Amino acid sequence: MFVDSYFVAFERTMARLIERFQQAPDLYLHQEDLLAGAFVLLQEQGTLHKLYPTRDGRLTGLVHRHYQPLLSFPDGLTSANESDISHPLALLDPRFVRSYPFEVVANINGRGRRALQALSAVDRDALRPPLLATAHLLLMEQVSSSSMEKLHNAFMALVRAEPDAQRQYMVVLIRHWNLEDQIAQVLDRMERWADSHGHISAVVAQAYRDDVGRVCGGRYLNMWSHMAPLPPFDAPSPVSSRASLVYSAI
Repeated sequence: MFVDSYFVAFERTMARLIERFQQAPDLYLHQEDLLAGAFVLLQEQGTLHKLYPTRDGRLTGLVHRHYQPLLSFPDGLTSANESDISHPLALLDPRFVRSYPFEVVANINGRGRRALQALSAVDRDALRPPLLATAHLLLMEQVSSSSMEKLHNAFMALVRAEPDAQRQYMVVLIRHWNLEDQIAQVLDRMERWADSHGHISAVVAQAYRDDVGRVCGGRYLNMWSHMAPLPPFDAPSPVSSRASLVYSAI
């Protein structure tokens, strides 16, 4: 398919991000570091680095951060929730970019949203999702009630984002030394959600490194065409048929 190379490039980038996190868990100090790092890695992919012309001749890329919803939330947005439901990482469909003027593609101040909502019902039904992919990336220092609430909010935002994007991704990175307890709590929650929302591709990885040694583990959930080469499974826990849980201590 025409878009397959874009999805491969996107998933290859997520794999590189996970590999970097396993090698150096403290590379990204904060959530914004992680998002910025992902943005840079996406821009390094040749397929995603190209510039595409809008219908009125402006040039823009496909990868953007904090992109506002276009088709999601048909009942409207409020000032209280607009920042919470933006796409932290968005991969635009090049066909969408070429088909509309810049002000619609950029969606500044909701101009794109209003333009698409103004289409006739027939045209809206025939409209492809304007994004190829949207992704939420979370960096968790430890599992707590507040971090689990953020996890829930991020996953539910992806559920609601389905009208905007052909594929939804969630990457959860946990920076903590205790593999037994921390990742188990997140995986339990994520597996239940992933079972109910099979269109969302998710991965949970945990890593920690200090002068004593290094630990890492992870699991992929639902559909992925490209995954990070995780360490061999060497724990007594059973392995899920959907993905592999790995533990490594060096």
